[in-house]
Amino acid sequence: MKGLIQLFKFMTRLPIYDKGEFNSEELGKSMKFFPLVGIIIGIIMYSIHSLLSIYINSSILIATLIVVSYVILTGGLHLDGLSDTFDGIFSYRSKQRMLEIMKDSRIGANGAITITLYFILNIVLLSELETIEVPMGAFILIYPVVGRMCSVINCATAQYAKSSGMAKSFVDNTNINDFLISFAITIGYTYFVLSYFSLNFNYLLIVPIICILGYYFAKLMTKKIGGITGDTLGAVLELSQIIMLFLVYFIR
Repeated sequence: MKGLIQLFKFMTRLPIYDKGEFNSEELGKSMKFFPLVGIIIGIIMYSIHSLLSIYINSSILIATLIVVSYVILTGGLHLDGLSDTFDGIFSYRSKQRMLEIMKDSRIGANGAITITLYFILNIVLLSELETIEVPMGAFILIYPVVGRMCSVINCATAQYAKSSGMAKSFVDNTNINDFLISFAITIGYTYFVLSYFSLNFNYLLIVPIICILGYYFAKLMTKKIGGITGDTLGAVLELSQIIMLFLVYFIR
């Protein structure tokens, strides 16, 4: 329980009270519950969506405000990882130089382009869901959970690329059994949401598809920089959420 509380404090900007001392090992062991963080974030965003829908008729404006609320809830932590990862990987330098670029707090051209495209795709994909008769609220509840599950599979199947770092405890303390727990949480929760909104259960196929893509992302990072980092964990989380929204348009 303490590790889960620390996970919420570390991965969100929610006002979580914890009088205990920080323990990196307990935090690392809690990674299997990362989808639970996504569930809470999804519920908060869904509540905001429900409130906004009363007063605003524009789906694109609602989607924009939902994405803004997501950034506020997470503190932009994973977006920072997304931009750093693309700055490093697309520098086409040596492994060590890529890691140095990813560590640099300044954002480069590749990172800026990636973040811009991220916001455009996120807003458009969410706002256009109702054009295919899919309620936006349903996938606001689901996509933060699926993205966080992908971070778990990366921790369970890849090594850490550096000798030290904030995310090392997650990699060191997460195994395939932990991933299976996160997968069970994700698939069970997704089934519940689909049932609640009376949606086609074919959408459950998105979860294993995202798992496979997340696994190969970890393999790609291992090839490029010798493993994964905190930045790449943020990147796979955000990319998984965008890809999931894309898949909704193709699965019926």
